[in-house]
Parts: sequence; C-alpha cells; structure tokens
Amino acid sequence: MINIIVNDTPRLFKATITLQEIISELGISVNGIAVAVNENIIVKTVWNTTTLQQNDEVLVIRATQGG
Repeated sequence: MINIIVNDTPRLFKATITLQEIISELGISVNGIAVAVNENIIVKTVWNTTTLQQNDEVLVIRATQGG
C-alpha cells in the first residue's frame, strides 16, 4: 500500500495505481474537473498512464458556475 494525499487528506491505495484509478475509486465525476499532481496540472488524456508514487499530492478542482 502507498499513501497518496488527495485534497489534503491522506489515503491508502494499492502499490501501483494510476491517476484514473484513483479518480474512479473515489467516485469522482470527471465532468468539469481539473487534476494536479504535486502542483502540476495533468491533462485528462494521460490520466490512465500517470502512475502515482508514495506521498504524491493530488488536487482535484471542480469548476463551478456563478455570477
């Protein structure tokens, strides 16, 4: 198991996990979100190939609308 920090909350995941798998495991809807790993924006097209490491920090930002 490895520790990944998701939106400032430490979570344990299997040793080899992709960004897409984390998003799926957490039940996060992919519509209208942006994701950064260690303060670097990761484009959606590479979520399946972005493998996370021990203590990586993932930030999921949801777009909102307002006026």
